[in-house]
Amino acid sequence: MVPEHGRPSNERTRRGFLATGGAALATGFTASTAGCLSSLPPLGREQSYGRLEVPPPDDPAYRRWLPAPSTFEGRESNYAFVYREPAPVDGGEPEEFLGRRAMSKSELDYFGLGESNYDRLLETPFGVVVEAEFEASTATETLAGSGYGADGSYRGYDLFSRSDVPRRAAVRDGTIVWSSERVHDRPDLEALVDAGAGDRRRYHEETEAFARASEAAGANRMLIVGPDFGDPTDAAEMGADAFRFDGDVAYQVVTLRFPEGRVPTVDRLEEVFREEYGLTEEAEVFDVRVDGRLATLETRIPLGEPRDLTPIEDPPQVTWGADVDADSRGPTLRHEAGDPVDAWWLRFDVETEALPGKIDPVPLWTDGGRVEPGDSDTADLSEHPDATGVDVLLARDECCEFRVLFDYDLEGGG
Repeated sequence: MVPEHGRPSNERTRRGFLATGGAALATGFTASTAGCLSSLPPLGREQSYGRLEVPPPDDPAYRRWLPAPSTFEGRESNYAFVYREPAPVDGGEPEEFLGRRAMSKSELDYFGLGESNYDRLLETPFGVVVEAEFEASTATETLAGSGYGADGSYRGYDLFSRSDVPRRAAVRDGTIVWSSERVHDRPDLEALVDAGAGDRRRYHEETEAFARASEAAGANRMLIVGPDFGDPTDAAEMGADAFRFDGDVAYQVVTLRFPEGRVPTVDRLEEVFREEYGLTEEAEVFDVRVDGRLATLETRIPLGEPRDLTPIEDPPQVTWGADVDADSRGPTLRHEAGDPVDAWWLRFDVETEALPGKIDPVPLWTDGGRVEPGDSDTADLSEHPDATGVDVLLARDECCEFRVLFDYDLEGGG
């Protein structure tokens, strides 16, 4: 649980990982379930060592969208990203998988498709790439009707933007490229589009460690890749953490690429993985192998019984908007498009410079019912003259379990 007056790093920690390639990817973070690679419990003593037959990954075709670090002026040499193949869930999946999925889903605007209809989703520090079977008009009409304005074109994509929280979208048949200054550290639609078109050098074409790690990890139902991965040996130069599914079993697969001359022995890897590396809590048998400079940990997770997921575990996909009327007592928050939300779950929280970590959710839409596109409510800040921002939360109660859906900077728009 989170301390009474402590705000967990959740979304902002995750964005920091994507920006720097660090190990603190809080993709599954709520206040009560901190699904962080570096904070999960290590393999318990009940897990046993044994050989596993894990299904192979798919081809890492997502690499076509990833621009080479050298194509950005004054940036670090590597970066991290998340790749997913969205599909409906029934609650029987591993808890860490569900947590990572929920974090990713809650950050996206709604484009008229529904996340479960995406074929592939790639999240980078520069923006998100969505690939699916759809006509561009489906997305362009949704964007135009939910607060975005037409903003020209680029390489055959129609561009849209909005300024309340600065966001941009590029759309063509079958593809959406989207960025948000709330979500992404270095929003750059053009870099992703250029890489996708083959007119910008790509990550795997210039970074051998990434090329080898991503080739070994492949494409998976869910995949995290980055440098400085936080492996328990503190020696890997690139790592990947993936979930694959096969019938009634899931597999979590960790791939580490080591520098020449610094590859640990299998015995050492078994020891540190068991004692220090956090896997999803349901992990059973695990297997460790070393092949040249690559090490692989695989673990098997039997799927659980289906169960109903709360909105925190399976958040709605919504485009939120905000503005401030000089005559009002606070910002007006709007549900612009997407899934309806039970009003009981929606709250807002005030950010201040004096207490940047304090969490004190206040109900929104107190009349109850369901909040749908077109609905709005005003966050009353009359008792908070020092407020610097407002967050829209999904919250079970007023204390300990929540997920941030949207944050609005009162001092500078988004």
